Amino acid sequence: MPKYSFVIDIQYKSNVRDPRGETIKRVLNDEHNIPVSTLRLGKSIHLEIEAENENEAQVLVERACKELLVNPVTETYEVKLK
Repeated sequence: MPKYSFVIDIQYKSNVRDPRGETIKRVLNDEHNIPVSTLRLGKSIHLEIEAENENEAQVLVERACKELLVNPVTETYEVKLK
């Protein structure tokens, strides 16, 4: 069975506070004199999945996102075939 590689980019929704991102932005601005105006952290998940075809693999990855990997209340995500 073929294997398909995906990258899932997960970000906080724009209305959700990102305390880690805020802290890093402040440190870059105040302690390193790097004028960052916006900084938000997210996470990236790289996975390889076995499926009959690319469409089936995409469906399985979307299911994994919705059932476990992403919190739809606070996060958005984008799936990319690698």
